[in-house]
Amino acid sequence: MTNVLKVALIGANGQLGSDIVSHFSRSDGYQLTALTRADVDITQAESVQKALTSQKFDVVINSAAYVRVDDCEQEFETAFKVNAFGALHVARACREIDALSVYISTDYVFRGNQSSAYTESDLPDPINIYGASKLAGENLVRQTTPRSLILRISSVFGKAGASGKGGNFIETIIKKAKAGDPLKVVNDMFMSPTYTYDAARLLDELLQSGTIGVIHGANTGICSWHEFATQALKLANISHPIESIPASTFPTKATRPMNSALTSDRLESITTFKMRPWQEALTAYLTEKSYR
Repeated sequence: MTNVLKVALIGANGQLGSDIVSHFSRSDGYQLTALTRADVDITQAESVQKALTSQKFDVVINSAAYVRVDDCEQEFETAFKVNAFGALHVARACREIDALSVYISTDYVFRGNQSSAYTESDLPDPINIYGASKLAGENLVRQTTPRSLILRISSVFGKAGASGKGGNFIETIIKKAKAGDPLKVVNDMFMSPTYTYDAARLLDELLQSGTIGVIHGANTGICSWHEFATQALKLANISHPIESIPASTFPTKATRPMNSALTSDRLESITTFKMRPWQEALTAYLTEKSYR
């Protein structure tokens, strides 16, 4: 008889949350309670307590976040309310019911000034408010409960799209290309894309193995945003030029890491599950969305 884990998922209608719901609902190993903003407001301790302590959950996954990076620079109070204090409220509730507290974090906790991909042992040093608020969330979770799993992902793309951003990068590129709009994409900022379907499968593996601590869960490999966009149009059989530009010609409110690529030096010793290369993940996504 499979040991069924009772899991609460906060942020169930988000880009990652939607794929967690889809994947976990197909498994006999989980009894999933999907919670949206209508069910729980993580910025309010009382709301979190009411939603999480009424049942004996084994795991609480907090995938809710304020992710509009540029807006965070002005709306820093909101960023910290959601990404840091919200994480604290969830972690406190987890400690009370003895549940594993899972916090979804980001590559933006890193400065981005090293040439290689960041591993779990590298020291975070964020350069924008969003990254600072997410790192604060990580620290508050780890400080609050001894049973925590922090999964860092980056440059996410998934079927549902990001509700706070109105889609995702790939959808924006394809939409503009189909409309014949000019496309300019930076070629000197590097990252590791994360297909949310793959991140959901990885999370399943981590929960089954009882993993705690920090894990990097991006798809393997490194690319520039220009390379990512170019590959997306190529795989979708859309012929449209993309101008390659340096980040310095595209100023943003928030300073962004020049290299926030992630890799894991822990996964191999934890599970046989491997995150596939980003090119394969992108192909799978475009097939899922019927672009191929």
